[in-house]
Amino acid sequence: MTTAKIASGLILLAGAMVAVVILVKSPNTSQPVEPIAPVPALPATTTESPAPGLSDVAPLPVTHVASGGLPPVVDQPVENPRLTTNKLDRLAHIRETFRALAAGDKTAAMRAAKQLTDRNERETALLTLVTEWTQGDLGPPELRAERIARVGLEAGLGMELAKNPELALLWADELTAGDGRVNILQMTARSLLDSDPAAALALVQRLPEADRRSFSDALFASWAQKDTDTAMKWAEQFPDTADREAAMRSIRSVAPVGIGTALEMKDGYPVVNDLIQGGPAALGGQLQVGDRIVALAQGGGAFVDVYEAPLEEVVKAVRGAPNTLLKLQVVPAGAALNTPPRTVLIMRDQIKFKK
Repeated sequence: MTTAKIASGLILLAGAMVAVVILVKSPNTSQPVEPIAPVPALPATTTESPAPGLSDVAPLPVTHVASGGLPPVVDQPVENPRLTTNKLDRLAHIRETFRALAAGDKTAAMRAAKQLTDRNERETALLTLVTEWTQGDLGPPELRAERIARVGLEAGLGMELAKNPELALLWADELTAGDGRVNILQMTARSLLDSDPAAALALVQRLPEADRRSFSDALFASWAQKDTDTAMKWAEQFPDTADREAAMRSIRSVAPVGIGTALEMKDGYPVVNDLIQGGPAALGGQLQVGDRIVALAQGGGAFVDVYEAPLEEVVKAVRGAPNTLLKLQVVPAGAALNTPPRTVLIMRDQIKFKK
């Protein structure tokens, strides 16, 4: 009895297993599976370089393929990495572009830079042009930064071209106005003084009438520091009395009539800090660096104590007209304050610089 029941159970279990195997291997024909459609290939990414110039062409729209065989969907245009780059790449592109432009028409190169609205990009373009046109012979970066801060980017960079008058004047006319333009013309005129003074002075005609006097005054002051004698000779040629006197005032603002000493205040007294080469004091040999001036007198006048006198007043008293006498009471350098002073007589003359 027990054996028969076990045999019957085994038969039923074997039949159930066969039924499961049959169900697993047989597909459900009532719900057919749809075959998967192939995905179309995306458009190939272009590897062509962008057109020359700074304005990249508009990027093409990107096509995405929808699932389930639906028509393609067109999104908003996105940037093509070959056409629009990050800032670093774009500045590098600008440098290369303007390095090439520098070799061609200079007016066109300046105007192309002028069209750049981004300040960093314009600075990169302009500095590239200046560097190329000066063959890298630029001034100190600190001085260039000071000029840019004072008169603006275009004028500050344009001053680097002063040694090339034709190019500097073109830059001034194309890229600058107002004080910036005046500064470029002034620096260009100064660079011309050694080689062509007439051309330097003629640049004043490029300015509005209201700016000409200050331009001329600054030019003669600068000239006097380099070659006082030549500057004075040119000033004396002016037919107009007002122009001649103005030029002489500018010259004497930096190269005055006096004895040729540089003074400083020390312990309440004016002390000789330097002797100008070729000046009356240096030629006479009566004064030495470190000598202390305790009193002075004009010609035959009485001595005036200068202890704790303002240095500006002492300098004004030392200066005067050519061929006039100045008398000084001086305590030698290194001597005690109670040392009796000695009297020095010096004839004033025009101080002349020559570099």
